[in-house]
This record gives sequence, structure tokens and C-alpha cells, in this order.
Amino acid sequence: MENKSLRKGINWMKVAPYFFIAPAVIYIICVTIIPMIMALPISFTNWSALSPRKKFVGLANYKTLIHDKDFWSSMLVMAKFFIYVPLVMAAGLGAALLLNTKTPGTKFFRVLFYAPVITSTVAAAILFEWFFQPTYGLFNAILKFFHLPVSGWIYDAKSAVGSVIFFKVWKGFGACMLIYLAGLQDVGGEIKEASYVDGASSWQSFWHITFPLLKPSHTYLLLTNIIGVFMIFQETYMLEGPLNSTRTVVNYIYEKGFESFKMGYASAMSFVLFLIIMVVTIIQQRASKLDLT
Repeated sequence: MENKSLRKGINWMKVAPYFFIAPAVIYIICVTIIPMIMALPISFTNWSALSPRKKFVGLANYKTLIHDKDFWSSMLVMAKFFIYVPLVMAAGLGAALLLNTKTPGTKFFRVLFYAPVITSTVAAAILFEWFFQPTYGLFNAILKFFHLPVSGWIYDAKSAVGSVIFFKVWKGFGACMLIYLAGLQDVGGEIKEASYVDGASSWQSFWHITFPLLKPSHTYLLLTNIIGVFMIFQETYMLEGPLNSTRTVVNYIYEKGFESFKMGYASAMSFVLFLIIMVVTIIQQRASKLDLT
């Protein structure tokens, strides 16, 4: 009788969602939140990860960071990757506009363009590493076929960042396409038809009607992709260029923490990066709100 009354007292429709999100919440708490909390006191020590002893050094790690040329060079490399943001958004918007129709075959191309997003970054990077080979790689073979100058791709310090950006755009434009497709579905066809009746061209209708109405999609993708650039690691780790040409801040943090075992210094860099991301996010959110007023 007690079990029956308990079942009647619980609204399972309200409780069920919490069971579904519980694994993700537990994962975030264990893998993200707890390590982040633990890293803060570590950033004020000289812990080497090879010894249980942690000596408190105060702000010494942060002072060292200010004069660390390698840290600032990795920041410069990371800054170069911000060209990825407009490129991937433009590619995603273009694909969404092309596939926002009921023409037969569009579903196939939607799946095809989205496939790289769910493909393992490591597996895709290994494949592209062969594509980028200067002598027998696929991309240079295509360039030679069309009698175009070949490139050193990731094996050349001058073109390494551009090559990784190319790979990252290929990997991520499908996600942008999906968000833009959802936004385009909300754009009423009646508004565009009215603009055509008033004599607007296709470009004028897109620029003055469709593009502004996609602002929520623009804002979301701009924010997430900027944060993604700050946190770029897998692509630059797998497709590493010569002379540290693709070493970003996260790569440098990994190098100091897990190769040099300077966990205190790596934690300090992590919190500096966290503060930079937080400031950029706040500025962008406030700017988007100002545009709405």
C-alpha cells in the first residue's frame, strides 16, 4: 500500500527529465567542475605532479607568466585562428541556403555535410595528414592536375595555420549549417514574397530580410565558435606544424602540465585563459543586447 501511494505521489513526467540529464550532469561535475575547483589552489603552488608535495609560492606562477615569451607567442598563434569564425559561419550559411529547399536529394546532402561534425577528430586528422603530404598527398596531386602551385600545408610553418583552419572549417561547417537551417525554417515565406512583390531582388531580400532575421543564429554561432577557438587543441595537436607554428595556448598548457609536469604553472595559465574567455563572452553578450535596443 505504501509503494502504491508513493507512486501516486510522484509526478514521473516531471521527474523523468532529471534522470535523462543525470549522466551528463555527473560527467560535467566530475570532469569539469571538480578539476576546475581543484586547479585554483594548485595554481598558487609549484606542484610538479611527480611529487605529492605542494609548496605555496603565491603569485609567482602568474608573475612568470607575464614574462613568458612562449606563452605570448602561443597567444599570437591562437589569435590567427580567429579567421576560422567568419569562414565557418559563411560556409554553414551558404550550405543552409542551398539546402533549405524541398528538392529531392537535399536530405542526402544535409547528412553528407553534417557527417564531419560527428566524425572523430583524431581519425579525420590522421586522414588529412595524408592529404596534406607535400609529395604524395591528395591535395597537392589535385593542384598538380590543374597545373597550380603546390603547398607545404602543415609541413610548412607559413601555411600550417591555414591548413589547420581549412581542416577545422571542413569539420565544423556542418554544425553551423544545422543551426542556420533551423533559423531559416522560422523565417516566414510571406515576408520574402512581399518583398519580391515590392520589386526587391533575391540579394536584397536576403540581405535586408533573411540575414537580419537570423540574428539569434548569428549570435549563438559567433559566441560558441569564438570560445571554440580559445579552446582549440585536438586539431593543432594532431596536425602539428613545424617550429611551434600551430602551438596554441591550450597546447602550451598541455605541454607544461603533462610533458614538463609543471602542474602549478599550467593551472595558472588555465585560469588566465578562463578569465579571457569570460571577459570576451560578457562583452559579446552585452554587445548583442545593445543591438536589440
